[in-house]
Amino acid sequence: MRHIVITGGPNLDYPAIKSILRMDDRIICADGGALHAQKMRLQPDKLVGDLDSILPETLAWIQDYHIEMEVFSQEKDMTDSEICLREIPSTEPIILICSLTGRPDHVMANLMLAGQLSRENYQLMVTDGTTWVFPLHGPSRFRLSRSIWKTSKERSGLAISLIPLFSEVIGVTTVGLKYKLLNAGLMPGSTFSVSNTIYNNAREVGVDFSEGVMLVMVTPEV
Repeated sequence: MRHIVITGGPNLDYPAIKSILRMDDRIICADGGALHAQKMRLQPDKLVGDLDSILPETLAWIQDYHIEMEVFSQEKDMTDSEICLREIPSTEPIILICSLTGRPDHVMANLMLAGQLSRENYQLMVTDGTTWVFPLHGPSRFRLSRSIWKTSKERSGLAISLIPLFSEVIGVTTVGLKYKLLNAGLMPGSTFSVSNTIYNNAREVGVDFSEGVMLVMVTPEV
């Protein structure tokens, strides 16, 4: 089973998100993420949160459809998003749908959480429909998916950034990128590996590394 966790925040690309969903996906909304599900006409399987950011009309919609709810106190130790994610078995694939352009603290917290979960061997991807973030824990082999970027035109317009988290990422070797790395080390806080591009329409694009935690961020250049 694949789990789709939808959080609140602005600027989600609804058509792009709906295009990646499958009939058998299990959809979980973290509090205000229910509004996005409602706007996309997706009926979630569960709503989780403290209900501090859900609109009354959206909550009524949830209740009208008798959707399962798990309600928490606002005085808790984890965000609604983390509660959702940690309820899912680490062996099952997850797509976290969240804003990547909203409140900086929320964006950073979600990305750092994604990196930590990858370190705990969760199978996780993050997207707002436009940008995709792949949290990886070494040793790892990542290749750009042709199921997401189907045409050479889509792939040629991508910026690909390698963002190390927590500590040095060791043994980084790129495949099919303009600026090559061979068995390199990447340190958190450096912009050295930001905004690479695909070289000469390469068919295989990705990165291998031996140790550490990395976010591979893939987004249109413009």
